[in-house]
Amino acid sequence: MITLNSSPIAWLNRQYLDLGPLNGGKPHHYGIEFSYHSLVNNTSMPYGLQVNISPLFRESLIKETGMFQYRVDHPLQLAKALRTERWEKLCEYLSNYQELPTLTKLRVMNLLRSLCFHKIVKEYIPEMAGSVIADNIDLARLALCRTLSSRIYHFGDGTFDYIKEIETIANNAPSGSRVKINASLQLVVEYAKTFGDLAATEFWFEAVTKEIQNLKSSLNDFEYNLLMSVYYRSVSFIPFLRRDKEKVVEEMSLCESYARNLTCDNELQEVVARENLSLCIESRSKEAIWLKNLDLAEERVRLIVQMEPLEPRYHLELAEVLTKQGKIEEAAKVYRSATRLGPPGTPVAWFMAGQCHEKMGELEVASDCYLASIQIEPEAISVVEQLSDLAPRLGNIALKNWSNLRLAELQEMQRKLKPKARSRYQSESLSELKRAADKALV
Repeated sequence: MITLNSSPIAWLNRQYLDLGPLNGGKPHHYGIEFSYHSLVNNTSMPYGLQVNISPLFRESLIKETGMFQYRVDHPLQLAKALRTERWEKLCEYLSNYQELPTLTKLRVMNLLRSLCFHKIVKEYIPEMAGSVIADNIDLARLALCRTLSSRIYHFGDGTFDYIKEIETIANNAPSGSRVKINASLQLVVEYAKTFGDLAATEFWFEAVTKEIQNLKSSLNDFEYNLLMSVYYRSVSFIPFLRRDKEKVVEEMSLCESYARNLTCDNELQEVVARENLSLCIESRSKEAIWLKNLDLAEERVRLIVQMEPLEPRYHLELAEVLTKQGKIEEAAKVYRSATRLGPPGTPVAWFMAGQCHEKMGELEVASDCYLASIQIEPEAISVVEQLSDLAPRLGNIALKNWSNLRLAELQEMQRKLKPKARSRYQSESLSELKRAADKALV
């Protein structure tokens, strides 16, 4: 019988499956731990982690580890025999949710959000009018929690209703509150990154800059440095949209400076600071790519890999930079290392490793990599196309016949399915695989 200890990936990520003990790992693992203790100890978290983990992560984790007994849409659906004491505690809160104080409701929802149950968060927290948010800061926090789940749940599906919800919070939450500032910063990023709307981005930049001045005097050094690091990473999109390279570098340098000035007094601060610095350096690596300085991009991504060696997406980013530099053999090794770290992006890592080995003339190894990728994502057409092209060169008649047959099946499936009717987890091309990996950590 497959257990949580049967797989290193399941063991490392077991919190997502049964709220078991923290086994080390990445900041988002610590985020679950902090959220759980905040709930059961009835204590507040003065700041949280920035990365939202999507339902795609849970689905990929279960699929890659074979832990299908843990595939549930709601924590109450998990079989009693599989529940830990902590999972049972969460279920007690959910069963009595309507009677809970508002702050406790917020802590329950934050824990659900950290576990990727974003659809459930949306169901438990109703959309709120601006007047309700303006009158109650705790309800404003609940509204923001709902909005963050709404955003990650619909990220990339072409629907943007969550933008209106964020605007309601940014317009109506009490002036000088972190809720108002966080919502406004999110709008800066959304209008820049998602829509490329410079005018709207500048509007919210001006609004959030004023709000920070109202809040500044109430912040301690850690809170202020963290806020300013996030602020400069967000508003650097404005010079980016203007193609002002010098201003982008200037503001991202400020972002990094504030990130490195974070002095920590406890474990929560240490994890928050570590995540923030990683996100800052990740943005700076993309800045270097934009500036066509691949050596600097490599230097920066290598630093993030050292900081977060268990985070597969950073390995993927390093391998991508190495590929751009023509360092194919090293890129193949890094892609292979990413395949051992679990979701998100395992099928992408296998596919790209195959591409590298194919460029090096190692066709058998490339074939093995493509087969490993298709084992995880059976509907990825681009991988089957690659196998169909590679099989004749290998002289593998069986693989050629199968890949041609499977390719025809997938093409027919695509023809019949309307785009919006596709499964949330179906990947019909390599670009879809990459988007799925990106959506798993936003």
